[in-house]
Amino acid sequence: MAGFICILRKQYRIVLNVSAAAFVLIAAIGLLSFPARAGTDDVTTQLQLVLDSYIAERGQVEGVSGVSLQVDLGGGKPVIALFSGNNGLPGALPIGPRTLFQIGSNTKHFTAALILMLEAAGKLTIDQTVGDWLQQYPAWKGVTIRSLLNMTSPIPNYSETPEIGRLIAADNHHQFTDQQLIAAVDPDNGKSFPTPTGWFYSNTNNILAGLIIEAASGMDYKTALETMILKPLHLRDTFYSNGAYPPRVVAREPRGLFENAGCLLYQPEPCTVSTLAPLIGKDVHTQNMSWAGPAGAIVSNMNDLDLWIRALFGLKLFPQQQLDEMTSIVSQKTGLAITDVSAGDPRGFGLDLGRAYQEAFGGAVWFYQGTTLGFRATFVYWPEYDLVMTTATNSQPPDGEDELNALVVGSAFTVLKECGALKTGN
Repeated sequence: MAGFICILRKQYRIVLNVSAAAFVLIAAIGLLSFPARAGTDDVTTQLQLVLDSYIAERGQVEGVSGVSLQVDLGGGKPVIALFSGNNGLPGALPIGPRTLFQIGSNTKHFTAALILMLEAAGKLTIDQTVGDWLQQYPAWKGVTIRSLLNMTSPIPNYSETPEIGRLIAADNHHQFTDQQLIAAVDPDNGKSFPTPTGWFYSNTNNILAGLIIEAASGMDYKTALETMILKPLHLRDTFYSNGAYPPRVVAREPRGLFENAGCLLYQPEPCTVSTLAPLIGKDVHTQNMSWAGPAGAIVSNMNDLDLWIRALFGLKLFPQQQLDEMTSIVSQKTGLAITDVSAGDPRGFGLDLGRAYQEAFGGAVWFYQGTTLGFRATFVYWPEYDLVMTTATNSQPPDGEDELNALVVGSAFTVLKECGALKTGN
């Protein structure tokens, strides 16, 4: 990329956020404080300024010490891998290509892909039901696999319950079973929560999908993931554990700071103190990830996340039929099927894939932000530009303070656009 000369005239701010309880698109126009360099800086230098400015301006507010960004322009061009800050641990080491981040709910599109691979192999269909595969959950016997993955099922979210929250807050190393997580919202276990209607983001859906994968494949989820996806795609920096991660993986993670004082969805109202309040200000990067499982427990780096997205959309996993199913979307506004997002209905959801309309980006993008208690990771894919960006940082910030995508992804896109680096003509 050396030799790209450009002048950065303005920045568009975009927030693309998928967390355990919310999926939000907010667009605005604003300016970053880093200076435009007239006629001297190439694209890589401008992108590095984006990262450095994010750490300088948002580090304390969001509780982050480091950030990673990978820009993949496609077409055989070298990827641009950028890092800023350090791991926030004693003897601070710089963030670099070996740094691993919890990618949170980005795990979900791995789970959806496993389901679709099993469908392509004739092991199941996405219009089969929970009752066809998991008869131990009769309350949801008519819920289809499709509705689990596009978040239109009527199943509450276990991770928003005080019961699970108390266990997480009390013991960073608590070992959950998938059955225990599901039981926290199962009506047949005496649990009573509002029944979701329309589109509702529930981690329980993916825990159930994980059990269906195990039943249909004859393998536990970890083995299925490694055998069917990670090894064939050579994703050597992507790891899954439904429990404690081994020291060799944890040693590559930065500090993960929990700073969110917001109450859980199912805490009684009025709520003034979050069930997770004991964790505020604490480093949770060594946490046992069994609370997230097939809904959010994968650890990876931004290069592997990029490779994964390329493989997913590049038909390296399953035939076009399954990709068409994965990218068929429902409206978050109504939960009903729509052809695509638009200015009037800007937020959609496929099978564990986010779809959003953003005018400043010239239309629609595929994306996902995964959030754990101490990390955030995002991919954004622009098919028309053959562009993939992946980014991650090491905190869950206070409500309303998540600017990762506004000031990194949004600003990086504008650098590429202003510098004429985007592929056109698709």
